[in-house]
Amino acid sequence: MRYIIASVKPWHKKLFSRIFSKNKKFTLIEKRHQLNYQKLKKINPQYIFFPHWSFKVNNKILSKFNCIGFHETDLPYGRGGSPIQNLIIRDKKSTSITAFRMTDKLDSGPYLLKKKLILNGSAQVIYEKSAIIVFDMIRDIIKNNYKYKNQRGKPTIFKRLKDNKLLTKNTSLRFLYNKIRMLDAETYPKAFIKIKNIKFEFYNVKIIKNSLKCRVTIKNVR
Repeated sequence: MRYIIASVKPWHKKLFSRIFSKNKKFTLIEKRHQLNYQKLKKINPQYIFFPHWSFKVNNKILSKFNCIGFHETDLPYGRGGSPIQNLIIRDKKSTSITAFRMTDKLDSGPYLLKKKLILNGSAQVIYEKSAIIVFDMIRDIIKNNYKYKNQRGKPTIFKRLKDNKLLTKNTSLRFLYNKIRMLDAETYPKAFIKIKNIKFEFYNVKIIKNSLKCRVTIKNVR
């Protein structure tokens, strides 16, 4: 049996190196061009696991192979983009990671299993915890003959969050704390305030009594 793990995020690459790099049954795909039908056909994997993939997967691949996505919400709640950011900004304390069969309809396929994820700390901390859980789920799926279950309930759709400006109409301490930590991860732009040509980027935030303590990088930008 062969298995593929496809992710664009560095925390999955590091964990793959620690857990699966010496196991010839597993192949890591990190780049969009590597996920092509001819290459996959030669490998002929039993499963293709997608812990974090930012690109649309070709329907031919979805129909030919068992493609398993991992979404950090209790599907069908939270279908769509930026699940961790959407949960944090809503001040959610925990969520479920759903392992589901990928189809041509976004985050709508039947699921195999769900595992709880605590949402405390920075986005980086949460993603690293999520990666450990997801890799455990991958081994669990391979080991056990889980049956697919249809998603139940009314879908809730998340929109991809693109605005990383810190100050908005909502300036409560809790909101600012969540806005800073939800963007505090590798490959993500930091929450910022821009004054003319000076940009203030915020990270490593903590709530201490009635105030926030964080680190700030100040940049001269055009």
